[in-house]
Amino acid sequence: MLGRAPTVCLCLAIALIAAPASAVEQPFAKMTTRVLDGYVIPHFARLEQASAKLAGDLTAACAPQPVRLAAARSDFREAVLAWAAVEFLRFGPMSVTGRPERFAFWPDPRGVTQRQLRALIARRDPSALDALNLKEKSAAVQGLTALEALLTDAKHPLDSNDEEGRYRCRLAVAMAQALAATARDILSDWGGAQGWRQRMLTPGAQNESYKSEAEPPAELARALITGLQMLQDRQVAPLIAAQAKPGKSARLPFARSQLAAPYAASAVESLRELYEALGLAANVPRKKAWMTEWITTAFKRLAHDAPAALEAETGTGKDPERARKLRFLRFHMEGIRKLVGRELAPLAGLTIGFNELDGD
Repeated sequence: MLGRAPTVCLCLAIALIAAPASAVEQPFAKMTTRVLDGYVIPHFARLEQASAKLAGDLTAACAPQPVRLAAARSDFREAVLAWAAVEFLRFGPMSVTGRPERFAFWPDPRGVTQRQLRALIARRDPSALDALNLKEKSAAVQGLTALEALLTDAKHPLDSNDEEGRYRCRLAVAMAQALAATARDILSDWGGAQGWRQRMLTPGAQNESYKSEAEPPAELARALITGLQMLQDRQVAPLIAAQAKPGKSARLPFARSQLAAPYAASAVESLRELYEALGLAANVPRKKAWMTEWITTAFKRLAHDAPAALEAETGTGKDPERARKLRFLRFHMEGIRKLVGRELAPLAGLTIGFNELDGD
């Protein structure tokens, strides 16, 4: 037995050295393909389709066919929900300078959209009625948030048959057409031999964006963390602040159109889909199975509790029960974010980095 000891020790040493490598070795290309083809690209296709329909119905409504205005309002809702599902995917085609801001200028704490929009309408600027020209103007007067201001202005409805009404309607059409063009460009940039999908599937020394196979799925996992942080910062935190100071208004995205809660619900559902598509739970050892069970339960709680807790109209006064629900929303969002960034992603061999975890 003593004579075999060196051999046993050598085998044990080799096993210990090899174990960590096998534990983190993952089929990264398969993971990236699954997420891109089953989640990312379909969601951007939905945005492109919703934006195109919005542009079509608004164009018809201002032709004029006022009966189509109701359809355009429904299209706007669908476009907002489609945007909520991709807003946090800010890499690749969404990293082109200005695209996210031109699609939805938010946050806007100083009311820039309203101020610049009023000035634009007062001048009856004819150049703004062309979608290509509009895309060269301030991001605050284009995109979903500016279009929302026009669609929800009860004092100046888009079907008014006066000079200002006709200008507003044509301006809304230009906004919708610019949105459709941007959504089309984003989707197009994902495809083709030189598109971003191919870039993420072919990492290497010649790839300017991704050098290793682990970098693309790490980008996708980072987007999940970013999306949860955006929900906290843009919707939960303002309402918590409003609860603490009676009379303080909580400025939430798309509150004018009463879409703040559906917008958040769409984002939560999309984030859950991204988490499932990544398949990070497969790498969690049995002794840590509680983490994936907790995340699954947390997503269910978010889906159930977020819409009611994030209703914008009731966010301006003290409400102990609502304050409790908001704290729980924040708790679940932070919990998922931290478990993914600090536990599940590393177990899958993904390096998230520290930028997305600032403030923890």
